[in-house]
Amino acid sequence: METSASGAEPANAGIEVSADPCSSAGGGHRLSVHQIVGGGKAADIILWKCKRATVGVIFGATIAWWLFKKSELSFLTICCDVLLILIVVQLIWVKISGLLNKQPRQLPELVLSEEMVNNAAASFRVKVNNMLMIAHDITLGKDFRLFFQEPLLW
Repeated sequence: METSASGAEPANAGIEVSADPCSSAGGGHRLSVHQIVGGGKAADIILWKCKRATVGVIFGATIAWWLFKKSELSFLTICCDVLLILIVVQLIWVKISGLLNKQPRQLPELVLSEEMVNNAAASFRVKVNNMLMIAHDITLGKDFRLFFQEPLLW
């Protein structure tokens, strides 16, 4: 029986998967936990194979959580602040490169396809129509519980 480099587990240990995704019969190949998690560096961190990186991720997440709690700011507020700072840094960078007669880096052209915009608009329309139907039912008295509920905005 083959073993991995550590010698603790078989090299082919894992979950058996059928070659045909529609078939429930056996006879397929086996996937390791590393492959199930996604493989690569992320799987190494999740499975504690890179101990220093895993400890760094946990430490960083803990520090971020502690800063959010201490500052009493929401995640969205901090993200907006960081983006504003990045915009200001980019503006200063462009102005300094202009003074030094250096060509600033070209920004990629952002293009939205018509299909993407139509899909977003259709999804937004469905959500707005659902909200309007709920508001209509509440105002007609079909949902008394919501009609007499205290509004969240007060």
